[in-house]
Amino acid sequence: MSKTLVLITGGNNGLGYFACQQMAATGRYHILMGSRNLDKAQKAIESLAKDTSVSVDTKNIEPIKIDITSDESIYAAAKTVQEKYGYLDILMANAGIVAKQKEDSDSPSLRTLYQQQYDTNVFGTAITAEAFLPLLRKSKDPKGKRIAFTSSGLSSLKIARESEGQYSAKNFVIYRSTKTALNMVMLSYAKLLDEEGFVVSASDPGYCATDFNGHRGIKDPREGAKALIRAATDSKEKVHGWLVTEDEILPW
Repeated sequence: MSKTLVLITGGNNGLGYFACQQMAATGRYHILMGSRNLDKAQKAIESLAKDTSVSVDTKNIEPIKIDITSDESIYAAAKTVQEKYGYLDILMANAGIVAKQKEDSDSPSLRTLYQQQYDTNVFGTAITAEAFLPLLRKSKDPKGKRIAFTSSGLSSLKIARESEGQYSAKNFVIYRSTKTALNMVMLSYAKLLDEEGFVVSASDPGYCATDFNGHRGIKDPREGAKALIRAATDSKEKVHGWLVTEDEILPW
């Protein structure tokens, strides 16, 4: 295949959806749109085809089933890519969740709230990276084998310590701690894989209005998706081992 082969987990909605759209529109990528449900992925692809704001050849996007809370699903997806393509150029580990940050009468226990969010945002994401690592090692892309994790500016300890308002460490404790942990996973891979020519990074898309947060975000997810794409495609010296926005590196 002449196009760069990209897997985007959580690609059927939100930031992943617009990352699929923008990357496919360049004509340089073949996108595997990861989704827990193939019907939802197919409907998302049909929606992209109908969107006249951006010209997308949907032949460059195909659905793939992957639920990152299930090891069986993760390794089945890796097997599918292995059997069809035999390699992968870019893994965009984007799938994630946010849930209640405090236990109340309508929520699971505090332990369960932590477990659910860590299971997806950290454990499942790390296992996905590990499962696809053999395929990424087979990439022939001259720009480097790539892993790009979707993190958050809320993960920054400096920002959490020094900020007031919604960015203060007193808010979003569970969710932001999962992303801080994910940054360490990213940095570990960046160091471990550096000599193999990998580029590993994490992105902060900002507080975007998506299903993820009930559309309470203040930023257009089309803009937020640009940070995901930068992490996945920008030059090594600009993103490797860093948490980046669309145009800057964020402090730890």
